[in-house]
Amino acid sequence: MRRRFSGTAASGSAPSDPRRGGPALAVPFGIVALLGLVTVLLPPYERPWWVAGLAAAVLALAVVLFVVSRRQPERTWLDALPAYLLFPYAALVNDAAGASSGGSSSGMTVLVLLPILWFAITGTPRQLWLASGLAVATLALPVILIGPPDYTFGDWRRALMWGAVALIIAPVLQRIVRDLERQSRRARVSNERVEKLFDDAPHGVALLDPSGSIIRVNISMAVLVGLDPPDMVGHRLADFETPGETAIEDHLGRLMLYRGESLQAECNLRDSGGNDVSVALSSTVVGDAQMGEIVMVNVVDVSDRRRYLDRLAHLADHDVLTGLANRRRFESELDRHLDRCRRHGPTGALLLLDLDNFKQVNDTLGHNTGDQLLVTIAGLLRRSIRSTDVVARLGGDEFAILLTDCEQSDAARVAGLVVERIATHAATLDGVARRVTASIGAVTFRAAAEHAADVLALADMTMYDAKDAGRNQVVVLSEGDERGPRTAARLHWQSRIEAALAEDRFELHLQPIMDIASGRISSAEVLLRLRDEGELVPPSRFVYIAERVGLMPQVDAWVVDKSLELLARMRRDHDPSFEFEVNLSGHSIGNPDIEKAIVASLTTHGVDPSALILEITETAAVADVALARTFAERMTQLGCAFALDDFGAGFGSFYYLKHLIFDYVKIDGEFVAHVHESAVDRTIMRSIVGIARDLGKRTVAEFVSEPEILQVCRDEGVDFAQGYLIGKPVPFDQFVLEFLPSAVGSAPND
Repeated sequence: MRRRFSGTAASGSAPSDPRRGGPALAVPFGIVALLGLVTVLLPPYERPWWVAGLAAAVLALAVVLFVVSRRQPERTWLDALPAYLLFPYAALVNDAAGASSGGSSSGMTVLVLLPILWFAITGTPRQLWLASGLAVATLALPVILIGPPDYTFGDWRRALMWGAVALIIAPVLQRIVRDLERQSRRARVSNERVEKLFDDAPHGVALLDPSGSIIRVNISMAVLVGLDPPDMVGHRLADFETPGETAIEDHLGRLMLYRGESLQAECNLRDSGGNDVSVALSSTVVGDAQMGEIVMVNVVDVSDRRRYLDRLAHLADHDVLTGLANRRRFESELDRHLDRCRRHGPTGALLLLDLDNFKQVNDTLGHNTGDQLLVTIAGLLRRSIRSTDVVARLGGDEFAILLTDCEQSDAARVAGLVVERIATHAATLDGVARRVTASIGAVTFRAAAEHAADVLALADMTMYDAKDAGRNQVVVLSEGDERGPRTAARLHWQSRIEAALAEDRFELHLQPIMDIASGRISSAEVLLRLRDEGELVPPSRFVYIAERVGLMPQVDAWVVDKSLELLARMRRDHDPSFEFEVNLSGHSIGNPDIEKAIVASLTTHGVDPSALILEITETAAVADVALARTFAERMTQLGCAFALDDFGAGFGSFYYLKHLIFDYVKIDGEFVAHVHESAVDRTIMRSIVGIARDLGKRTVAEFVSEPEILQVCRDEGVDFAQGYLIGKPVPFDQFVLEFLPSAVGSAPND
């Protein structure tokens, strides 16, 4: 718990008037006046004793009146009276000093300067003029009233010159004093303003000597570490850093090497309660006339920003639902391990896991139940591996485990343990969830090297061996077995995809997209399916392999051509304004053959390019931002629109939104599926919609499966909705019947 620090408050008393003349100013004047009195008491002067005594009485009266006037709270007529009394005092001392030999021989006339200087410093112009007249009178009246031989008429010259000094020089001195006073006041006000800015700055400020010791800190800096400002003075700033870290020492060391530059750094401070505070430092070396070089350090608390960035970084590399590593992170770890194998020899194994009968859970019990089951299985997987291994959710109900250091027997044992634990857990569930099991394909990196094949592709085929063998089991690709996976011939996706292209066995299904404002089905996303041996295979089963073997550009070209053929029919026979969203693989972006296929198909089928919306997933755009941008620019010039799919799934989402050309932003389903229940998801959706609207882009929410989700999308200003609530993907003819009923009756008879 932080210590409560105490603040210091300035005194509330009003400052005294400096022009009244305080004791510090009066003492030197009093000393000179007293010295004049003492002087006349010493030889060689002959003086009447009563003159010196009267002078002493006048001086004493002046002192008493000065003390009384200073006791008054405000300026009064008494303030000037002690100074006026110095004129008769000067006349008496002058007389005592030269009465027997003539006033012209006395050196005491200089005492007339005392009241003149006093009024020049503290008085008003009127008081100074009066003092000038009294100075002349002090020297002239003895000549007129007493006369020779004590005061000769020649003394009028002395009176004239002292009068000139009082009338001419004293006002100049007064102006100088007032100018200095104004400058001093301005400097004082400026200094007080600087002090206030320093003390009240919203961020921490610390002044250090060149060795890094604290000279002074403001209140905000003290708050960061939970101490009083005086408690920090004298300590090194590095003493408040989290133990074991040296960021402050390194920062100050670089700063002293590059004097004159402002350097930035980030570090962690440890407060008095033992908590770490993330701060950003901005420092510079400044020169001080009195103290030499001073290091000024601005310290800003960035703990919230650091937590936010850490959260974003975590989301970029982890599956939102299960907290496991996602495909992006897994591929990075896999590449790192493959590099290690190339340097030190193959070691470890890859397990690919797919849940059996999981689709029935989603279809029967709902996605919430399915999500809960995935989270539970993710926990089982974590507990089944070592901390040095990696477990990831690749998507849907597919998981991968990277065992970084193990033999084939170890991989088989871990895979068997996982299958057993999942089956045991499923046995405790009700309904169709009891039927969920796991099929695992296990491939060691030594076996993959022997087959000179992609380890992930081998694991995928081996996993389907497990499914074909009855599911709920493990199949290990044996080292030294040149035959490879038993079902490799049938599961050789390259051959199946090539055959599908040659035999036209791909199919397109359409999923409706609703304009939320009007409730109208205004467009559809085109989704690819593969008809193989009577089975309708989803793209998740073959697109990954097609990308790896370089067949995706050919598949995308087929999809674009067939999509535009269907779009031409849709706009001609049913809805002239209807639009299609067509997905493009990252491997097709910038491919000249794809661009030629798009242009040729638009021309062949006579479709307005503005009706074609090309979808690029965020992860595809990430692969080559520059290439994606130039491709989008060329297609935009052609008239096509672009949509950024799965927006929010990557760490650099907003960076790509800034640097790529897109007309639609499709919010990733991870932030939509639970937006009606999660305040975090709703906040993320609101921020994406707000930024997209400000940039002139429209938004599409995916995974809209419940009315409550649709209502949240409507409330947050999402433009379009897509998901099972709106409609499932269906073939073209069924789509027309279900979602364009008003257009069916008007369709021409063939």
